[in-house]
Amino acid sequence: MKRYILYSMFLGLIWCFVHGTVNFNNFLIGALLGPIVIRPFRSLYGFENKISYQKVIRKIPKLMRFFYVLFIEIIKANIMVAKIILQPKMDIKPGIIAVPIRTKTNTGITAIANTITLTPGTLTIDVSDNKEVLYVHAIDASDPQGLCDSIRDDLEEYVLEAFE
Repeated sequence: MKRYILYSMFLGLIWCFVHGTVNFNNFLIGALLGPIVIRPFRSLYGFENKISYQKVIRKIPKLMRFFYVLFIEIIKANIMVAKIILQPKMDIKPGIIAVPIRTKTNTGITAIANTITLTPGTLTIDVSDNKEVLYVHAIDASDPQGLCDSIRDDLEEYVLEAFE
């Protein structure tokens, strides 16, 4: 029950930012809609499982580091995509690559898939049935092994720390 209240309060705050006006009425509307939004997803993310709040607090620095790395990767990818677009002759080789992943939980897989999709020039297309491979479309897949290593070594490492 505590988790529902905490998540509802968090969603109330998110609602204020989405709405564009931070005030008590918007917060209250978001907090009241929170349980309705949370309920369908509780089995997907293990709401029945007990959590340790000490573990959650210890993960805050790792989450901050993850978001910092994500921010840097998004900036680097934006620069790369801008270079591709601004070149008179686009010398790109788009393609789909299979990226083996080490994350095993649904939260970790969702985090790495969304992280890849948020990075310009890449898009997560699918997850294999055994949840061991992500299929990623890249705007420039001329070096598939380098791209695969970049995802595994740069992004997934921080996802493992923050979400596993």
